[in-house]
Amino acid sequence: MKKLSIITAFVAILCLGMTKAMAQNTNPAITQFVEQYFPKTTVQMVMPDDDDIDVVLNDNTKIEFRLNNEWKMVDCEHSTTFTSVPATLVPEQITAYVNSNFPNAIIKKLEKKFMGWEIELNNGLELKFNNSFKVTEIDD
Repeated sequence: MKKLSIITAFVAILCLGMTKAMAQNTNPAITQFVEQYFPKTTVQMVMPDDDDIDVVLNDNTKIEFRLNNEWKMVDCEHSTTFTSVPATLVPEQITAYVNSNFPNAIIKKLEKKFMGWEIELNNGLELKFNNSFKVTEIDD
């Protein structure tokens, strides 16, 4: 039992060290993006894979970047600091549509897709827009 406790503690320390090392090795473009749009928080974890780079901030905001460092998704649903996706990231046409049709709603998640955009609102609705910013689907 004592050996298991020591091994568990060692693994936890190793994982924490790897997480901090990954955050410290964030590439400059990602660091600049976080500093510009999320100045009240810092990178907690960076998880690159074959298709993209997943970033978790220390307030639980999640951001996905393409391998070319272009952001593709911002999720503030579980953020302890930000109540919505920063307005400067949201295209004006989407903001206008949401303000006109859901005036009390907040955009919690924004994703750039190949064929358009997808957002999630704090009222549970998911909206999809094509590249011309026309609504193509509304899911609840």
